[in-house]
Amino acid sequence: MISGLFVGIAFGVLLQRTQFCFNSGFQNIFLQKNFHFLAALLIAVSIQAVGFFVLAHFGLIRIPDHKVPILATLIGGFLLGLGMVICGYCASESWVRTGEGGVAPLLVLLAFSITMACGYSGPLRRPLGALSEQTLQASSVQDLLKISPWALVAVLILITGVTVKISLSQKQPGSAPAHRLRGAAYLLFEKKFHLFFGAVLIGFLGVLAWYLSAQTGRQFGFSVAVPSANVMEYLVTGQDGYLNWGSLFAVGILAGSFVSALLSGGLELKSLPANEYPKRVFGGFLMGIGAVLTGGCTVANCLVSVAYFSIQGWLATFMILLGCAVATKFCKPSSCQA
Repeated sequence: MISGLFVGIAFGVLLQRTQFCFNSGFQNIFLQKNFHFLAALLIAVSIQAVGFFVLAHFGLIRIPDHKVPILATLIGGFLLGLGMVICGYCASESWVRTGEGGVAPLLVLLAFSITMACGYSGPLRRPLGALSEQTLQASSVQDLLKISPWALVAVLILITGVTVKISLSQKQPGSAPAHRLRGAAYLLFEKKFHLFFGAVLIGFLGVLAWYLSAQTGRQFGFSVAVPSANVMEYLVTGQDGYLNWGSLFAVGILAGSFVSALLSGGLELKSLPANEYPKRVFGGFLMGIGAVLTGGCTVANCLVSVAYFSIQGWLATFMILLGCAVATKFCKPSSCQA
């Protein structure tokens, strides 16, 4: 179980060093027609897809097989995308930025985690659960189409290659930010990784995460939503059942980003104007509702579930993008750096 903590630390470091952020990455698609993050996401997803199905072939992991709650997924995905833009953070980024000393992401994280806990074991469980009654029998695209998952992997890799090519042809934003460290210290602790290089590392770490998680009986890879709820429930109840691989993974993200920020000299308390509080909390609340309905946040849906071609993961990802597009058009986005 302790492996969850170490995988989380590595994931937190990677997110902090690469700026692998769903909020800004998705917004850039609509604001700047920039596909750099989308290409990086597809790289990580493609590596995981190959790894997951290889591990499943040898019986080392089990691919989830469950009914898809259609209405809950559609509504939840949209709310996730909407809330992410309003509050300025995705769930994983709120853990990372909290580790760097941000007040805004801490507010988002608390609102998100409390809402998740209420949705899974509190007063929101029954009303939100009612939306999950309408389900689709097929759980994956390969089951629906009656084809081999390897055919879908091949298509995914092709799409990834085309997207990477388009991204490389686009001009990437601005010059590198000023750095605090010099020489070897800068290269080791502060220099940001290229997003594509970070995506490759995240992809391989995702495969390792699922394998290690499966050793404890948890059949899934990266996930932030349910683990965030588990952390909150453990702090409130003290029940050992909530202290598991996933909750240790979430805490590890916080620890990894903290250590990375500390070594790079980027650890500082970032205050927040009082008039920003309601927006951050409301956005975190919407993300929490959305994550309960879709069964996970952007990490679980857009990074992991799509890699094994879960219908719920792909539907949720589409609706997250739609919610993000609507919020980007009609709301003033909150920066994930604030």
